[in-house]
Amino acid sequence: MKDSKLQNLIRAEIRRQEESIDLIASENFVSSDILHVLGSPLSNKYSEGYPGKRYYPGNIYYDEIERLAQGRALKAFKLNPKEWHVNIQPYSGSPANLAVYTALMEQHETLMGMKLASGGHLTHGHKVSATGKFWNSVQYGVNEKSGLINYEEVQRIAMEVKPKVIVSGFTAYRQAYL
Repeated sequence: MKDSKLQNLIRAEIRRQEESIDLIASENFVSSDILHVLGSPLSNKYSEGYPGKRYYPGNIYYDEIERLAQGRALKAFKLNPKEWHVNIQPYSGSPANLAVYTALMEQHETLMGMKLASGGHLTHGHKVSATGKFWNSVQYGVNEKSGLINYEEVQRIAMEVKPKVIVSGFTAYRQAYL
């Protein structure tokens, strides 16, 4: 790489990952083979849809790669391809949460979720997220000393604002504990 500043930042991030433990469920370490694939020209192409049923042309090799991965996943889990199907496409909790919210609420109804600083997720109604813009967002936190959810406080807030949806649980550790 010719950009030494960027290369130094990448090395620093590698060192940070090697010297710390991230307890965030959606973060993990990939193999060097996967890093190689992610850094290949495969990242140049958009391949929305499924093998043989893409929305854009030029995906013949992406279809083959995806079918190869599906076959390997079936084999790894000893599943019969006549009985099982495998979707290996990465998916995020953000669009999944949005799908649930739009199915359950009309715009401007109240969504109650955990504060980001308490371990909640952006999609739990944080103001910078679509969930905090499309719905009336009310947030709850955790006890500052114990780091535990105060369910009486959650109930009090819920009784007051009457949310259509309450998101319970969290996706990260509270910032004060980091």
